[in-house]
Amino acid sequence: MAFPRGRWFRPAAAALLVLAAATQAWAADRLHGLVLQVDPAYATAVVRHDPIGTMPGMTMTFKLASPDAAHRIRAGESIDAQLDMTTEPWTLRDVHEAVSVVEPPGAFTRQVSPLRLGDRLPVTHFIDQRGKPVDLAALRGQVVVLSFVFTRCQDPRMCPLISADFRALQERLRGGPFHLVEVTLDPVYDRPPVLAAYAKTFGADYKRWSLVTGNPNDVLDFAARFSVTAFPDDHAGLIHTDRTVIADKDGRIREFIDESGWLPDQVASAARSYAGEAASPFARFDLWLSEQAVAICGNSVAGVSGIADLAIVVVLFALLGYVLFRLARGFVRSA
Repeated sequence: MAFPRGRWFRPAAAALLVLAAATQAWAADRLHGLVLQVDPAYATAVVRHDPIGTMPGMTMTFKLASPDAAHRIRAGESIDAQLDMTTEPWTLRDVHEAVSVVEPPGAFTRQVSPLRLGDRLPVTHFIDQRGKPVDLAALRGQVVVLSFVFTRCQDPRMCPLISADFRALQERLRGGPFHLVEVTLDPVYDRPPVLAAYAKTFGADYKRWSLVTGNPNDVLDFAARFSVTAFPDDHAGLIHTDRTVIADKDGRIREFIDESGWLPDQVASAARSYAGEAASPFARFDLWLSEQAVAICGNSVAGVSGIADLAIVVVLFALLGYVLFRLARGFVRSA
């Protein structure tokens, strides 16, 4: 049988070679990064990794192929590992830890009870940007959207993005039973006057949006209960994990969103649904798709519509299917 040499052969073959090369490059690569958090129970680790090929450095959750690695590595260490991108989430194999990069702060070693979906927001003794007391347990009757930031964050993809999205949420949820809360991860520096200046920058209305601090140990204990950790970094100020929380009117935690780039329309729709108000099912589905995309691809796709992500995947598979179809036709005709 002669090999097909029609006008579609060269571009189709080139496309397949590029796809094969890309698949091979993505299937296994080396990863170097800083461990932010380890969960031995699920054999996972949150790692802020260096750029991998054309993918920029970011913070992602990885599966650990060896249960031993989950007990051996610890937060604050740099690691090198073989990266397997064929699994979901991506898997780290052959993990080698280095000397600790930084002495982990208390958030990594705090003995706290983690909060799970369905748990109620705990009693807190925080103060807001006005120096007024804030007890999250006393916000019953309102849907609470809560996240973690620090005012000296210079990365526009992190805390400033979250606060900008909170400003958009403040407008979208105006007049309803909603309250926004941002908890500082830098409670020693972020005292009420600092938080007040930061709040003014983003147009926060204290009646609907609280930026809170408090006793540093209490604040970091609270963050640790949500699996949010942070420690000093010479370049970033603080390296920390991201988590946005939605609690319903009964104070029960209903959603964890583990990305910094969620879209305000998505979260506003979720908040309205928990308040018993009309909410867009399209936006709710879009949020779910975004969460799945970030779980697979990391924060490189954060802030992008999940529907858009799905459309891109469908188009790519359609193009691949078309290339394979043309190749198959060429083989049949030449047979």
